[in-house]
Amino acid sequence: MIGKLVLFVMFMPIALFGAQVMPLPTLPSGALPNSEVVTNITLNVDYARFESLTFSLELNASASNSLSIAVGTADGDSLSFEDIDFEWGYDCGKWFRADTETGNVDEWPEPGTGRVSRMLTIERSEFNPQWNRLRVVKRGIGDIEVNASYSREYTKFFIRLR
Repeated sequence: MIGKLVLFVMFMPIALFGAQVMPLPTLPSGALPNSEVVTNITLNVDYARFESLTFSLELNASASNSLSIAVGTADGDSLSFEDIDFEWGYDCGKWFRADTETGNVDEWPEPGTGRVSRMLTIERSEFNPQWNRLRVVKRGIGDIEVNASYSREYTKFFIRLR
């Protein structure tokens, strides 16, 4: 019996799944009541171990507030409109996802106002290994309370032998 248990432990494959959650830096305050605030963040992904990337946005929704995340490839420190591959977020009463390559924009109305949140997951097959920048944009009137984060899912697979 002990021999079978030892063999089972010796050759049992063990899969570890790990997600790293990264809250994005707090967006700075706008200079004017209805100003746009933009923050660029380096996106560093180990594509060899990459499974998926999940974005999470939460904000106080209104007819004038907007919060979005854009992803793309930039040569410098900031992601310009030409560098964006897709943008996703909330804009004045609706959630959207825009693909800049195809020009397609999908929209989902958000009923009412108040605290809203949504998640978007990018699978490995949809992920471009060249992506190196996130661009977070906030617009709106008043103090827009926002929370934006992303997590990377990695899978490790190994066999332990004793």
